[in-house]
Amino acid sequence: MAAVSKQLFEAACRDVPCGVILHPWNESCFAACPALYKGAVIGSAKFYSIIYLAQILMRGKKMLKKEEWIKMGQYYVRSTMLGILVTSLAPNISCIIRNILGVKFNQSTYLYIPFALSGLFIYLEPPSRRGLVINLFCNLVIEYYLKVLQRAGYLSITKSQQTLMFMLGSSLLFYLMRLEGDKKERTPLFWLFTPEKVRRKTEESQNVCPHEGKCEKYIVKGFASYFGVGLGISLARLILPKIRTPMKAISSIRGKHLKLALFFSSYIGIYRAVMCYLCRKQGVDSALYALPAGYAAGISFLFSPSLGLSIASLTAAFKLYSTILYEKKVLPSNVPLPEILYCLCQGTLFNARMMDPDACPSYVLNLMKSCSNGRSEQVYKSFAEAIRNAM
Repeated sequence: MAAVSKQLFEAACRDVPCGVILHPWNESCFAACPALYKGAVIGSAKFYSIIYLAQILMRGKKMLKKEEWIKMGQYYVRSTMLGILVTSLAPNISCIIRNILGVKFNQSTYLYIPFALSGLFIYLEPPSRRGLVINLFCNLVIEYYLKVLQRAGYLSITKSQQTLMFMLGSSLLFYLMRLEGDKKERTPLFWLFTPEKVRRKTEESQNVCPHEGKCEKYIVKGFASYFGVGLGISLARLILPKIRTPMKAISSIRGKHLKLALFFSSYIGIYRAVMCYLCRKQGVDSALYALPAGYAAGISFLFSPSLGLSIASLTAAFKLYSTILYEKKVLPSNVPLPEILYCLCQGTLFNARMMDPDACPSYVLNLMKSCSNGRSEQVYKSFAEAIRNAM
């Protein structure tokens, strides 16, 4: 469906009952809540189980500690609560606002304002994870507006341009991450790989590379371990949604499911190989080596191209740079700018799911469908029908 303009929405939905475009499974706002809440609980629990399984695989040996499992369990519960409250309460807020405004909708009060207000539940996430979620939603908003501009003919983003964006983002990101290496507390950042801090040359160790042991072993180990991580994530995404028919899910595995594994492994392998080469050639380690190493590693993006990932590399680099701006008092620390930004982003994205689904990022479509346990699809189908009837 094409983007729904303000004029079209006003003509089609202003006087439509909320039982049509908010909770079509039941006309009553109150009676619709049990099914809405039940779907939110089941859907959010399933969705975040896959997210946290991927993070556990990414953390590798760190998960050998009991404390890490306890922490991940607590984080899973808090993230699931965020999903439940946003998914279930935003429609309730929309119903309440509609009744306050004289039993009428407008384009802002339908979804944008309710989901922006429910964005305050981001405070359920601990500070160490909150920044990761905020960064993700900022990436998605940028992706959405780039698609809108591309559709309007103002720009064209090719695979080559996306690859270049990712290469530049990886270069800056790895450099800034290495600069943070000596800090006691690093900026929370969920990325594919956290590079080792810069090795200071001492009399005790003559190794100039940022690792122990032989370079060949270090490179091959990184390639193999991240190939396993990528393969594990791909298989989890394939098998978990079809857990009731595991044999059927396993039989559907194809060569295309290796793309993510090849991307992960080559990304880390190339980065480590370039780093070791530069350290050996120059005889000393430096954070600057991450610039060419990250740039070269970015070519692995061709295995699994994604506009969202190319944007994420640049915004993650900006997030690290913003930490420097906070430390230098350039940005005010007494105003919750990230949380305010998240609320605006959530309102924009979840509103786009209904108003402009063609440009809405696929992650948002999947997020809403999964966390509502399919209820969002029912809402969209009924909403689209109302729009078609008015055209």
